[in-house]
Amino acid sequence: MAISSSVTRGYTFATGVEVTAAALNELGTPTVTVATPIAVSNGGTGSANASDARTALGLGSASTQATSAFLQPSNNLSDVSAASTSRTNLGLGTIATQAANAVALTGGTISGTIMTLPSYAVSGVPSASPAGQMIYVTDGNSGAATVAVSDGSNWKVVALGATIST
Repeated sequence: MAISSSVTRGYTFATGVEVTAAALNELGTPTVTVATPIAVSNGGTGSANASDARTALGLGSASTQATSAFLQPSNNLSDVSAASTSRTNLGLGTIATQAANAVALTGGTISGTIMTLPSYAVSGVPSASPAGQMIYVTDGNSGAATVAVSDGSNWKVVALGATIST
């Protein structure tokens, strides 16, 4: 489809008048009117208004929203309305909300990593409650280093040096 347009300025040169740059400058800025929508094959959308153009381009309602209606990268997700719902949608469990220096594992396994136990002298061991805690005690086995496990009331020496057996 050909694009039909007209240029008007309200001035007609007389026959035989030389058209020069100076003469054209006297015309001022012309008004250009495109008579029909530009077809897709000619680089347009084939639409007569903005709404139809958005539809022709496959743009949804988001194309008419203010940018403030969307999450902003500079906010680093602090503008999420429900962080807990977002974590659920991403498949993140409760560990996602724990501080790196205070992680509590309840279930699951830890493998492929070396665990470093907190180290204490006998004079500075923490409370043995709750049961099941493990610590490294630098002088807890008659002055020698040992691993200790809490039974909920006391720290119990784990004998070191012997090979495990069934």
